[in-house]
Amino acid sequence: MSDQDSRGRARGRSRGLRGDSASDDSVRRPREHGTAPYTTQPPHHAGRAGSREHIPEEPEQRPSSQPRSGSGGRASSFTREAPQERSVVPHGRASFHGGAAAQPQASTSRAPAPGAGPSIREGATVGGRGASRFREQRESVIVTRPSADFDKLGRIGQHVPLTSNYFELIKRPDMHLLQYRVDFTPDVDHIGARKALIRVHEATLGKYLFDGTLLYNINRLPQPLELFSKRLSDNSDVAISFRLVGEIHKEDATYTTVMNIILRRCLGMLNLTLWKRDYYDPASATEIPQHFLNIWPGYVTTIRHHEEGFLLGVEIIHRVLRRDTALDVMNKIRQAGGDFQAMCSAEMLGKIVMTHYNKRTYRIDDLDYTKNPQSTFHLRKEDRDISYLEYYKKRYNIDVRQPTQPLLVSRPTRRDANRGDDQPIYLIPELCGMTGLTDDQKYEWFVVLLIFYLKNFGLMRDVGNITRVTPDKRVESLMKFRRRLADNPDIQKELQSWGLDFAANVVRIDARIIPPQTIQQGGNSFPTQEGDWSRNIQRSRMCVSVELRDWILFTPAQMSHEVRPFVEMIQNVGRSQGFDVPDPIVVQMQADRTSNYVDAIRSECSRREFSLIFCVLRSARADTYSSIKKLTCAEFGIPSQVITGRNIKGVQGKLMSIATKVMIQIASKLGAEPWRVLVPSTKWMVIGYDTYHDARQRKAVGAFVASINPSFSRYYSSVKIHENNEEISPSFKDHLFGALKAFYIVNEKTLPGAIIVYRDGVGAGDIPRLKDTEIAALKDACSEAGTRTNYMGNGIYNPPIAFIVVSKRINTRFFNMDGRCPSNPVCGTVVDNKVTLQERFDFFLVSQKVTQGTVSPTSYNIVEDQTGITPDIHQRLAYALTHLYYNWPGTLRIPAPIQYAHKLAYLVGESIMQQPHDSLSKLPYYL
Repeated sequence: MSDQDSRGRARGRSRGLRGDSASDDSVRRPREHGTAPYTTQPPHHAGRAGSREHIPEEPEQRPSSQPRSGSGGRASSFTREAPQERSVVPHGRASFHGGAAAQPQASTSRAPAPGAGPSIREGATVGGRGASRFREQRESVIVTRPSADFDKLGRIGQHVPLTSNYFELIKRPDMHLLQYRVDFTPDVDHIGARKALIRVHEATLGKYLFDGTLLYNINRLPQPLELFSKRLSDNSDVAISFRLVGEIHKEDATYTTVMNIILRRCLGMLNLTLWKRDYYDPASATEIPQHFLNIWPGYVTTIRHHEEGFLLGVEIIHRVLRRDTALDVMNKIRQAGGDFQAMCSAEMLGKIVMTHYNKRTYRIDDLDYTKNPQSTFHLRKEDRDISYLEYYKKRYNIDVRQPTQPLLVSRPTRRDANRGDDQPIYLIPELCGMTGLTDDQKYEWFVVLLIFYLKNFGLMRDVGNITRVTPDKRVESLMKFRRRLADNPDIQKELQSWGLDFAANVVRIDARIIPPQTIQQGGNSFPTQEGDWSRNIQRSRMCVSVELRDWILFTPAQMSHEVRPFVEMIQNVGRSQGFDVPDPIVVQMQADRTSNYVDAIRSECSRREFSLIFCVLRSARADTYSSIKKLTCAEFGIPSQVITGRNIKGVQGKLMSIATKVMIQIASKLGAEPWRVLVPSTKWMVIGYDTYHDARQRKAVGAFVASINPSFSRYYSSVKIHENNEEISPSFKDHLFGALKAFYIVNEKTLPGAIIVYRDGVGAGDIPRLKDTEIAALKDACSEAGTRTNYMGNGIYNPPIAFIVVSKRINTRFFNMDGRCPSNPVCGTVVDNKVTLQERFDFFLVSQKVTQGTVSPTSYNIVEDQTGITPDIHQRLAYALTHLYYNWPGTLRIPAPIQYAHKLAYLVGESIMQQPHDSLSKLPYYL
């Protein structure tokens, strides 16, 4: 347990890192994950929703993964596309569980609908909703470029040729299309079933494209048009109506959707497996038998108009498939002992499973211990009650081996409920395979508990060896993908019929390398070497030191003999850097339960004041960590440092490194400035904002940090807890007003000359709302600050504002082709042409060096800019800010203000769960 670091999005849900609890953050490179607290819900009866119950967090062990790994395969869409809609297959409709078959019928009037088909319900359903419908992803074309002739190219830096994971479209369709809305009666949810029902009418429809909802045709169909297909599985009639909704010309933006549908039709001809929105190649799977895993390679593809024309983007991704079932996991938990239901909830909730019998995926929302495979539900098709055992034997010829296992519950999404599918689905754990190596698996306490089974450290290494694709291998895979398209006669015939073709090679780009930053420390300065100056800081004094007065250390009595030498190391390295560390008051505890720490801290802090509270934990315990942070950050308002016993043991060389980083972390929390970089202005304010989402608690924590000094090294922070779990903040005015007040006090009654906001976690589709809420709130706060301070004698304060959306989760990659084989671009590489978007004021920045895999650039989209700052200054400022995160003596993928906001949001959302003490607002206590 420690104040460890986590990099990137402050996201709860099931996306990543569980608490700051496994190791000291000072010895880890910042990471990119965040997860939500564990919760469980009581079983549901007849599909009724139950109340939520919070489960206390338990120990975790974070594996010491390689700190400098590049991007591995990740199944995500290009950020330039709006997310696709998730589809729901007919629940309990046996006719679609095993696939759909149809026969055409000619009719001029609506045939009687015999109902929606047989249903499997007891206020619930057995299967179906888990599969995601592929609806062709709509492009989010949100204009952020100031004008069509605005020059967004930078000029400063050394030019370098790169390639990227895009192929040019050398030929595109040039035909007039008609767009029809297609409706099914009774409704058919599964996209495969819809396509099968329409496919039998090819003679009537002619050449068409169908995405599950909209049909594109070169022929004008009679209106109204209604066709009928017979569903062979239950011999029911399905009416299909076609309604003309628009005409599409070559210049229309919708034509991009058409090209993506054509592309995906071609991908289906490569014998790939569609999983949600992406295609995977099981024939090229790699097996890791010692960990019971299979890894499928796959592709994320998209066609979109960029700066000079249309490009096909292709990213290599991987899907990690576990060979164990949900029941296997539950049995391991039972063997480990402890509170079985609580541990199952902690491990299972939020996970995705895939049913063996129909290959559909489901999210686990609950476990129902009152039901098992012997329980019954009502089979509407036969109008009788049937047990799950009998149903699976009759329907899939499956014998369930363990008849007493509890059932998994998957609840309907909001979209499902809107369609009338408002009942949960019950699943048998034995028939559900665990899918994906989620971030939770990497870091949760459960991995520690079962380390003997998963051998987690070796697991992550073995998986990483496959998924961390080096630049040369990635380019090789891209070219192999292109050759597969070219060598397949059916694909070539399909592409030629639509007039679509791609270049044979990846695109070439003219990039630039920004001049390296110079790190300033005390009276010394030195250039950054490949984004890392960890060795230099040990030999130089801090730019600005602080005084550590009285501080108190709490430790289990049995560890006191190990703690003393570690404190002496902190004192020695602090002395060499100008940070004097006096001897602490040491409180030895006979036990290390959470209550022991809480009682001891409260007792000591009630008697006297301390500058710092330092806690040593015997082992990683999230509940103890959260209690300490809640007490110190919210109740007493004192910076605190938490470290686990394993981090104060070890070889001398490693201990010295840990002690150095812990010392810097402590000094930073108290307001020190370990280093600085040159920045363009002394009168600007830079802001970082990020949101932590707790999906289970339906809350969000918005964290705001703003610089209050000329060197962008001191920050004001504030937090707001939003009950509706929204990403867009309704509190930006309050945040900025507090920051302006702090800036006004620190800077002798002056306000910032310009305000630059770096915003994480916003998709393109949210930008209009962002402008209407957060950007508008910033302007209101400035106006109010001017009025209240009677600024400049007239009360008018209207500073220029720049608002920049920063995105890490993108699929664009760049490759340096200077040597004999492709390699990663160097730190400071900027791309602002060719693959950027014509409608945006945007650029890509590579700000880190990685030694494993392919480096992931970061996207900067300047959605509002009143500052008149040149593209060069925007790019250099963003790069400079990646050097100013005091938990890591190196560069980040994102500007430091965003990382500080992420750390704050995560700490409050995961551990404190209430407003921090006001006295801490000008200190980075969240490091």
